[in-house]
Amino acid sequence: MGLKYVEHIKSIALFLLILLSLALTFTIWTFTPTHEIIEPTTTVDAPISKPKNTEEIVRPVKLLFHHTEDVTGTSDQNNIGLLIESVKNWQISNIRMVQDEATPATIKSYMHSSNRALVYYPGLVPLPVFGSINNIIDTTIPESSFDRLIVEWDAPANDRPALYFINTLSGRIYKADLRVEDLYQFKTEIVDQAKDFETYVTDEAIGTLPIYVQKDRIEKSSIGFLLEGISTSNFADALLNSPELVFSADLKTQEYTDESGALMRENPNAKSISYIQPKAETRDPAIPSDLLFDSLNYINAHGGWTDQYFYTGMNSVNQQIEYQLYVADLPVFSNSTTTTLEIKWGIDDGIEQVYSYIRPAYQLDSEAENRVVVLDSGENVLKALGKLDDEERSNITDITPAYHLTRSEDDFIITFEPTWYVKTNGIWTELPSELTGGREVGLE
Repeated sequence: MGLKYVEHIKSIALFLLILLSLALTFTIWTFTPTHEIIEPTTTVDAPISKPKNTEEIVRPVKLLFHHTEDVTGTSDQNNIGLLIESVKNWQISNIRMVQDEATPATIKSYMHSSNRALVYYPGLVPLPVFGSINNIIDTTIPESSFDRLIVEWDAPANDRPALYFINTLSGRIYKADLRVEDLYQFKTEIVDQAKDFETYVTDEAIGTLPIYVQKDRIEKSSIGFLLEGISTSNFADALLNSPELVFSADLKTQEYTDESGALMRENPNAKSISYIQPKAETRDPAIPSDLLFDSLNYINAHGGWTDQYFYTGMNSVNQQIEYQLYVADLPVFSNSTTTTLEIKWGIDDGIEQVYSYIRPAYQLDSEAENRVVVLDSGENVLKALGKLDDEERSNITDITPAYHLTRSEDDFIITFEPTWYVKTNGIWTELPSELTGGREVGLE
């Protein structure tokens, strides 16, 4: 009897297992899951503006050509661009120092002898930076800087064509060799065209080194743009890690900070933004070429080239570097509005990083007005400056047409007015038009 009941129990259990299996199978076949649809989130770190390469930022701003009878020149970036493209095709070799501390008289003989072209850079350019743009075949390039490049297009018969790199501040001069075919190309493509450039003149009594300006009157445009600000939050997102918005004590000025202690604030009066990382302050000097390359990369990383900026100088001891706003091939200056990108580097926890960064917070997109302005001749400017006393004249290091930036009272229009500027002891000063005889204004 016991075995019989056991067999019945087994049969019932087997039957129940079969039913359970069928039920589970049916459930699996007919089950339709419900999904919560999650939209994918993508974060795109769009730069504020397009990146630029080195040759677009580290550029000459003036060319002079010393012909046998006269001197011609240009500050037109289209003409300067032709020279840059020509030099890029040259084979430059055997860079060596030929003068360590040349006197002003010696520098003058290098720069202003006949049959030489003089290329003006607004700031000292490290040779490795020049080498990154051009074809220097030397295995090592000296870590030295120059602000004048001399092309000797009529070399002595027993000598190779040459380039000279001159540092007008220290007097150090380097020489490099060129191929004969490079010089021939330069003479046919550049020098022949330069004969038709504007005539330039100088006054030997002004400056330690000769300062050449366009002889005749200069026609430029007075340009007005709609004052378009760049969103402060865009800069905060680009410069800070997970920025947090705070406000200044007056509750009007936006400030941003992050967990690292970095601070970025807007400066409405100067139309600029300023960034600082207090932990990165340092007194260590920088290698000039590294300072320039690192700064270019830093600005490219957040798309900071919102308008045309050219490299205009550095102080490698303090790790400072500056880029100047240019409009229509002229530098822009202002007493009230920021017109430069200024970066100072430092170090924190052994990592080099930006200590401070000040830059414009506006962009020149929409032109609102344009009229022709005729500036007084460079010859008259030299005559006016020649009336200064000896010390004032000797302290002048540059003279150029430039734009003076002003803003309308309602901050709706930003205007660029052409005028003459003089550089004395490192400071640019507007030359009053009354001093030279004024200017003419017309409509375009």
